[in-house]
Parts: sequence; C-alpha cells; structure tokens
Amino acid sequence: MEFFENLISYFTDKGISRELAITYLVVSALIILMAVIVIIMRIYLMVAYHDGNTQKTKSGKTSSQVAREALDKAGLSHIKVEQANFFRAFIFGNCYSITKKTIFLRKGIYEKDSITAVAMALQKVGVAKLCERGDIKTRTRNIMQILSLFGPLLFVPVALLGCIIDLVLFHMFGAFSIAGIAIGFVLVFSGLIATLLNLPVEKQANNMALEMIKETGVLNEEEIVIVKKVFKAYIVSYICEFIVAVLRIVQIILEIVMNSQIKK
Repeated sequence: MEFFENLISYFTDKGISRELAITYLVVSALIILMAVIVIIMRIYLMVAYHDGNTQKTKSGKTSSQVAREALDKAGLSHIKVEQANFFRAFIFGNCYSITKKTIFLRKGIYEKDSITAVAMALQKVGVAKLCERGDIKTRTRNIMQILSLFGPLLFVPVALLGCIIDLVLFHMFGAFSIAGIAIGFVLVFSGLIATLLNLPVEKQANNMALEMIKETGVLNEEEIVIVKKVFKAYIVSYICEFIVAVLRIVQIILEIVMNSQIKK
C-alpha cells in the first residue's frame, strides 16, 4: 500500500491530479496482468500446438493434400497452397493472403501429416472461403492485419516525428504535432479494429474447419478433441490480446491528459 501511495505522490508532485494518477496506475497494472495472462496462454497454445503436431493422423493425409482437396471441392482451385517464407511465417504465421490468393503454411506445418498441420490447413481454407465469399469482417481483418501487430507500436514514433518537424521548422508545437498525434491514433484504432475482428473471423473459420474435418473423415473423434483444444487456446489468446489493446489505448489517452496537466 505504501508503494502504491509513493507512486501516486510521484505523479501528484508533477502536477497531475490524484484521481488521474490512480486511474493511470490501475490501467497500467491491468495491462501488466493481462500481458502475463497472454504469455501464459501463448505458452499453453504452443504446448497444445506442438503436441498435436507430433501426432500423425490416422488417415495419413498431409496438410497440403487436405487443403488442396477442400479448396477444389469449394470451387477455389485458383487459390494456391504454399510454404511461408521466414518473414511471413514470423509475422503472420499460418495465413491466407487475399492479394496473392494463397494459403501460406509454416515450414513445420506444410506437407506434414500431423493433427495440428491438417487442422491449421483447413482452418485457413475456412478463412479463404470467407474472403472469397466477400465476407466483410474477414476481408477487413485480413487487409488490416498488419496494423493489429504494429499499430500500437507506431503511435509514439509517428506523434514524435510530428513534434520534431514542428520544433525544427517553427520552434513550437503546431499543425505537424497535431497531425502526428491524429495519424498515430488512426493507426492505433485501426489496429484495435483488426484485433476486434480476429475473434469472430477465427471462430467462424474454426467451425468451418471442424465441419470439413467431419465431412471428409480426415480425422477421427479422438483427433478432433485435440484440434478443439488448439482452436480454443487460440480464441482465448485473441480475447486476451484484444483486452490488452483496449487498455493500451486508454493508457495512451491518459498519458496525453497527464502531460497536459504537467505543462499547465
């Protein structure tokens, strides 16, 4: 309790109101808590993902085979299935590219006959189907996906760039500072929208993958249980990441208000 009071005093000594200081500290603590939960869920997901990827399917079919068959059956023979390069795999993982009309699978998933590999391949077939049907949520999420990863990180650099331009050219904060902050917020909120859309899109793709698995019989009931475990871990992770994104936006707004109080 004393530590918390010392933190509040640190901010109030700078001219920040006690209420605003408490709010900022609570939001910051929640971000740390949720970040820890995200890490725990990611570890759980990695374990479930790895366990399923070490177990071969009874059918013996590979991820590329089942994806190709499912795409052809859906009349999407123009969509390719390829191995993702290092950069794409690192940033996006297993994914569907609208622009390239290609399902990209990680090296450890592509051409592999494991439970996880088959499940991930069909899940991305589900995403491809939604995009090709013109589903607004899915297409918007896929187009803005890069912003969900880098949007929050770009706020400070973009806002700072606007301030630097103003100081160098006009020796005061002005239009460029405001524009930098505005663009920063647009990037952050765009990333938030993409993160928000992750949940319904991935959940729908998961359900479509399970339907394709049951229709084709590529996995048995025991293997489907493992797939559901992996899919559930992904969904919980997306929920946690969305909460962190919302809290981060609140924190940025609080920091702007706090800075204005310090200047006054």
